[in-house]
Amino acid sequence: MIVDEHPQRAELLEYALNDAGYRVIAHASTNDYLPKRVAEVKPDVVLIDLDSPNRDTLEQINAMNQRDPLPVVMFTQQQDKAFIEQSIRAGVSAYVVDGLSNTSVRSVIDVAMATFGQFQSLKSELHEARSSLADRKIIEKAKGILMRQRSMSEPEAYRVLQKMAMDRKRKLGQVAQDVVDMAELLTGPTPQTP
Repeated sequence: MIVDEHPQRAELLEYALNDAGYRVIAHASTNDYLPKRVAEVKPDVVLIDLDSPNRDTLEQINAMNQRDPLPVVMFTQQQDKAFIEQSIRAGVSAYVVDGLSNTSVRSVIDVAMATFGQFQSLKSELHEARSSLADRKIIEKAKGILMRQRSMSEPEAYRVLQKMAMDRKRKLGQVAQDVVDMAELLTGPTPQTP
């Protein structure tokens, strides 16, 4: 999808993309709300060609990437380092100053897609690590409750949690959360473990 404030320039960009083997499935103007437009047409890449993008543009890119993350290539004349950094934080995968030549269009899009893919992979790994850490914390808390309430050793408490998880066909972290929730319901919040 091409976003451009100048229809003639958008047409030239579309020719360059077609020559490089890409197909443009939609055009958007700077007045369109990008997150909605992207949700409607579901492009693989968004190319934004603006003389001077502003904070509103970055907010739309950020909102778009929260809802439907995808590679974004921005073409602009703006060389301000702070704005470039803000653009990258908003979700721009490639920032190109001074336009695009027909010979470099494929490499710019390839770089944007590779950068986006790597960022999404890192984001997924971070989410998994945080989730795993949260599960470990809640499992430790549930083991502590079982050890106190039933006078069990730590390995015994862990085996009880494992058996409950298998019997209920649920994840260990979910069962541990159930134990903690039930203990808090019956006795009030348990002390935090370091």
